[in-house]
Amino acid sequence: MSSASPLQIAQVVFSLQPGGMENGVVNLSNSLPDSAARTTFLCLEEAGAFAARLRPGIAVQALGRRPGWDWRACWRLALALNRLRPDVIHTHNLGPLIYADTARRMLPTLWRIPIFHGEHGALQGDGLHPKRLQQRRRLYQRCELVHTVSDGLRQNLIAHDLPADKMISILNGVDCQRFRPTTDRSQAREACGLPADALVIGAVGRFIATKRYPLLIEAFESLAKDHPRTQLMILGDSGPERENVHQLARQSPFAARIHLKGHQAEPAPFYQAMDLLAMPSSHEGLANALLEAMASGVPALAHAACGAAEVIEDGVSGFLTQIDTAADLARRIASLIEAPDLLEQVSQKARQAAQERFSLDSMVQNYLTAFRRVASRTP
Repeated sequence: MSSASPLQIAQVVFSLQPGGMENGVVNLSNSLPDSAARTTFLCLEEAGAFAARLRPGIAVQALGRRPGWDWRACWRLALALNRLRPDVIHTHNLGPLIYADTARRMLPTLWRIPIFHGEHGALQGDGLHPKRLQQRRRLYQRCELVHTVSDGLRQNLIAHDLPADKMISILNGVDCQRFRPTTDRSQAREACGLPADALVIGAVGRFIATKRYPLLIEAFESLAKDHPRTQLMILGDSGPERENVHQLARQSPFAARIHLKGHQAEPAPFYQAMDLLAMPSSHEGLANALLEAMASGVPALAHAACGAAEVIEDGVSGFLTQIDTAADLARRIASLIEAPDLLEQVSQKARQAAQERFSLDSMVQNYLTAFRRVASRTP
């Protein structure tokens, strides 16, 4: 690789089905200048809906992995990497790292290609099993560098005795041109199929247990009785908890005021319809939804988990609170929607924080620096 040549980056993911990590890596790849880096996606399973968002010139190859460990998919990955001969293999979360490390050892032409690994969420469940932690420890040692999306997540991994000398944090960024406040929130609500005079509590993300959507629906039901203008709007359309959440919404006594909008290829207008983003997640890295809401001038109420506390200055650019029960969440939301002046003030500060601290340009430059470091194996 000459100093003038663009880096060749192989992004290894399960798929580009809608999700926070997938959104982030698509944003990154679309924003890397061609003169600096060229990206190819190697999706172990299917391409996924977000593949349509990639700009021209970014290739996607789906390897058709079957459930469980699939040696054929691993071999297809090895062959794809052998054809590409990238400067950097960029993996995301544990599964793709296992496949990439195994594929790299299948062919002698691959073993010198460095792996730059990304972790996008706190360890939980099976990830905390001693055997799984040992596996991660061993694999991290074979990576050139490991990045997290927040410093809190980095500290979380180090606390589990994972190698600190391998780890850096690169904060997520947001496109503040794409996500921006509206001058007419009532018009934005109507465009999303909501009452013009509604007070909209929004939530965005996949239907997974850590998002705690059942708790959010229960909290909404509690405060909806005394706040008839409130509407709950949830964006997302995949994940193992989808049917359960949909059933809870259908059976709710306030079902007519709970709007499940599914996956939106262009979510910006839906943020503009929100008065508050609710994030009761028990675990979170640094959620793209949080940054997108802030850039849109929407205050967020978050459980003080991992990345949220690094982004939100409580009472200034958003709100942090301990959320253990639906009653906790309902009380806090009620206190905020009863203080419209505070919401408006925090809305402006949230937008300012997104512009000053979490720009997409800063994120792209930080990743590009890391790619160059990994490709040159500079300490």
